Amino acid sequence: MGAAAAQVFGPSSPGFIILSLVLLAVVSWLGELIAGAVNKGQIAMMIRTGTTIVAILMVLGVAIQLLSKFFALAAGNT
Repeated sequence: MGAAAAQVFGPSSPGFIILSLVLLAVVSWLGELIAGAVNKGQIAMMIRTGTTIVAILMVLGVAIQLLSKFFALAAGNT
């Protein structure tokens, strides 16, 4: 069971993005909460915007990695 989880959610695997996005969301939420509590709404919006950009880039990176593996397999390379 542990080996299967390590293969799916281990570093440099596609499932790792799920854990990364959850952690990013929690840290962003806490940052926004703290910034809003000290009346810094503009900083909270910058945190939200930065988090959105980072999340999109993370997903694009994994998508490019998976597409390159797919096209390598389609071309007959292993």
